[in-house]
Amino acid sequence: MGGALGPVFMTTQNAMLHCAPGRTDIALAANSGPCKAGIAAGAALGGLVLPLADVRGTFLTGGLLTACACAVLLAGRLLRHGPRSAA
Repeated sequence: MGGALGPVFMTTQNAMLHCAPGRTDIALAANSGPCKAGIAAGAALGGLVLPLADVRGTFLTGGLLTACACAVLLAGRLLRHGPRSAA
């Protein structure tokens, strides 16, 4: 998991630094804050789901949330670029 998340964090950190040249302290905080909030929210949600749905249900919930997040990102990317014509 660390091998998969490391490049994601570094990629978003690089994008944040390009968005805020000269303000690296704010850019790095803007990248780190939501990452830590996501970790805390995932732990809280897991703590709520675990007693209700057991371990398998908790993993299923995490997988479904991941699939939904990927769908939202893909939809946003498709809407931003629009349909491309075959030229």
